[in-house]
Formats: sequence, C-alpha cells, structure tokens
Amino acid sequence: MYPVRYYQEKEQTSLEKHGKAVVRSVLRCGRDFCLETTIHGFNHIAAPGRHWIERLLWLIITSAAIWGAIGVSSGQLQRYNENPTVITLEKDFRTWLFNLPAITTCYVNRVAATKLPKAIADRWHVEPSDPKYPYYVKFVTTVANSDLFHLEGYEEFKDDESLNVDLYQLVVDVQPDPQMKTTWSQSSVTKWIPALTEAGACYITNSIAAGDVAIVKPTANDTKNFPMTCKYSSLSCYVIMEIDREADFYIHSPFDVADITQLKTSVYASLNRLSELSVMETGCGQGVRELRVRRRGCRYADESPNEVNKVYSTNTCRLACRSRLAIKLCGCKPFYYNYLEGPVCTPAGMWCLSAHAQQLKVNGGVKCACSPQCLDATFREVVSSEEIWGKGPFSTRGAIRFTVQPPRTRYTREIVFYFQDLVVSFGGAAGLFLGASFISFVEIFYFGMERILGLVSRRTQKTVAVTKVHTYVPYEAARIMELTSILENERKYEQLLDAQQIYGRSYF
Repeated sequence: MYPVRYYQEKEQTSLEKHGKAVVRSVLRCGRDFCLETTIHGFNHIAAPGRHWIERLLWLIITSAAIWGAIGVSSGQLQRYNENPTVITLEKDFRTWLFNLPAITTCYVNRVAATKLPKAIADRWHVEPSDPKYPYYVKFVTTVANSDLFHLEGYEEFKDDESLNVDLYQLVVDVQPDPQMKTTWSQSSVTKWIPALTEAGACYITNSIAAGDVAIVKPTANDTKNFPMTCKYSSLSCYVIMEIDREADFYIHSPFDVADITQLKTSVYASLNRLSELSVMETGCGQGVRELRVRRRGCRYADESPNEVNKVYSTNTCRLACRSRLAIKLCGCKPFYYNYLEGPVCTPAGMWCLSAHAQQLKVNGGVKCACSPQCLDATFREVVSSEEIWGKGPFSTRGAIRFTVQPPRTRYTREIVFYFQDLVVSFGGAAGLFLGASFISFVEIFYFGMERILGLVSRRTQKTVAVTKVHTYVPYEAARIMELTSILENERKYEQLLDAQQIYGRSYF
C-alpha cells in the first residue's frame, strides 16, 4: 500500500509542477506580446508598475475593442458571401440590342383528323365502322384538348381500365402539323418546335428553354438564331403570324417557357389583331457570372440544379414544384411533365387532379424556391386593336402582329462588393477599434513563429546534450540497501569500541 501511494503522490506533484510551468510560460509569453505589439491597448495591460485594477480595466477595454472589430468584420464577410451584387437601372438605350419575345402557339383543337384513326387502331384495334369508335374519338379529343387546370372531361373515362395507355404518346400522335406563316422584322427564318406544355401539345419559337419540354429535341441548327434581337432605331421590331384555324398565343421571355396562368391572346379565322408590347430586360455586368449562384442570387440557363433539366428557367422550376405537388395529392404526375421523374397519371389520376386544380395553380399556397434568372425579359401588352374581315381573301385566315416598343430602361446586376472592398472593410474595422494595420498582423505572425522556433530549438538542444541516467530501483531493494548500510555502520562502530578496550586509545 505505501509504495503505491508514494508513487501516486510523486506523479501528482510532478503534474502540478508541469501545469504551473505551462501557466507561467503562457503568462510570460502573453506579457511579452503585450509589450512588443503595436496594437493599441495591449501595452497598458502588461506595463510595469501598474495596479491590478488598472490592468483589469485595460483588459476589459481591449476585449471590447476586439469584439467590436470582429463583429463589424463578420457582418462585412456575410455581405461579401451572400449579397455582393446590386441591381442598377441603365438608360443609355440608343446603343442597345433588345430581345424579341418567345411565342408559344397552341391550337384550340389539337387533334388532327387525318391522324386520329391510326392512333385509335394502334391502341384499341377499333376501326371507324366500329360502334365503339365514337367513344374512343371522344376520349382522344378530351385528352388532347385538356390542360392542367381543365381536367373535368376525364370523369367519364376514370373507371375504364382499357384507356390506361401512354397519354403522352397519344397526344403526340394526334398533334396537328403547324400551319402558320411567320414573318419577323429581321427577315430571319425560325423553326417552330413541337412541345408538350401545361396547355397540351403546342409549338414554341425563339425560346432557348424549349429543349426540356420539346417533343422532338431541337438541334443546334434549329435554335442557332435564338433569341432573336432588334436594334434600337426608328424602325419597328415585330413578328406577324397568319393562321387558318383558331389558336391561343402565349408571349413570354426567350429564356423561359410559357406560363399558362398568364394572359393569352386568342386568334381565329377572319380576325386581324395588332398588339403592342413593352419589354423590361434584366442582364448582368462584368464578373457576375464568375460568382457562385448563392452569392449572385440568380442562375444562368446552363446552370440547372438537377440532371433532369438541361436548361434552367424560372417556369420549368415551377413546373417541377407542381409535379411534386400532384404526386403528393394523387400519387401521380400529369402527362404534361413527361420529362420529370415520377409515375404518370392514368385517366383516373387525371380526374383526381381535376379536384385540385386551384391548389396546383398556387402550388398549394407554398412558395416554390426557384432562383430568378440572370438573363430575363418581361413583356407586357400596352395597347391592342382588332379588326374582323367578313369578306374577301382574309375571311378564312387570321393574323396577329406583335410589335415591341424599344426599351428606354433595363435592369443590370452589378458587383458592388469585391474582394478588395472586403479587405478594406477588415482594415477599417481593425484600425478603428484597435489602431492596427497590416504590419501589426505581420508582427503577430512573426512573434508566434519566433516563439515556436525557439521552443523547438530548446528541445533539440536538450535531446542532443548528454544527461545523467537515473536507474530505477524498486522500493524493496532500496530498503534492503538502506538496512545493509545501517548494519555495516553498526559493525564498524562495534569494531572501534573493541579496539579502544584493547589498546586503551579513543577513536571518537
């Protein structure tokens, strides 16, 4: 028991001594730093001859200054990371090239009579002479002419399992071919790209975001002129379309797809409509694209956050939100979102969604987290006029002309907080609260390196120096050696007493 306690007490004493030595070393290092640094306030803490209350006062003041410098600097760092840009308003319009609108055209009757018999025969093996043929004609017409917010027609077919076919391919197979004559003010030839939107099978032109919703993926040659632009001048910028059947037109940004919740323009045979549009564009200044998406607060078209969409746009992001909501409400997505993930609805599923049309329109009252586009254009109808041709060659054709007013203002996202501004703000905070400069922080680095290298040097010298080797002796052996020494001394004492008695001489 005693030997164990002896070694425990000895080890505890050694640790205490080591701890005290470390504390003394730290305090000494801190004192040296306070006396050597050029940062204001520190020298008052360690100056010789100061009362402890005075030192405490200066310690509190210096700590508050450090806290203030860190607080201001952290706020500037947060601004640099999260909001380094600002949207400015430009007005030097005379040199601008502005974008013309993208157009999505949807025929009111989206069933081609010549394609209908083959589509029915391929799926249900029913010929026009069959009594069931009108039933399938009605079903195909209901599917092809439906849109996301008008699905009431599926009620009649929701219990017929024979109709559980690929609705997407069915709509594509009966889609009528485009019969439109299009004239642009730039004399350019553009291609109408077939696409499946929330309004059904339609055609899109002048949109770089059409690739994801396109039925037939466009080639680079098909979209090489997208988006078309027009130069500010006295000449008007317009697009004219002539049709032979009733159709709805959606005007939208050339960097996006159509949103069918927005106002549409309907044109039918014998109607001649003139529409004048205003445009407000949003662009980006130099260096904005090099910023991270979170810092600039917007996305470019080629910065899709997922692998499903090849092109990013605000409306395609909202369509994805609606698709997820539809799956949550009815367990399936409408066939309009064929390019997105998830099970596709049958007629019963489409009938289920008809009861939630309002929820789908507002996304269930939840804001869809979609980043704005870095490049965008918003078109608004300013004035319109209509004229009906009752007789003559125009009575069988309809026409619509969209004229774009040259913009006199536009928004531009510019960087206002560069890395140099961050460094200046750090320096200003350090100088205001601590009176520090760049050299002050160099001195801190130099002081730390000097202490570290000095410590390493001393340890190296101790390792190289020749030291005395202490041999460990167990406690029992030490006690035996001690008793042996006592006995040896006792024996020598007795020998001296015997010699004194014999020779009569004193040896003490």
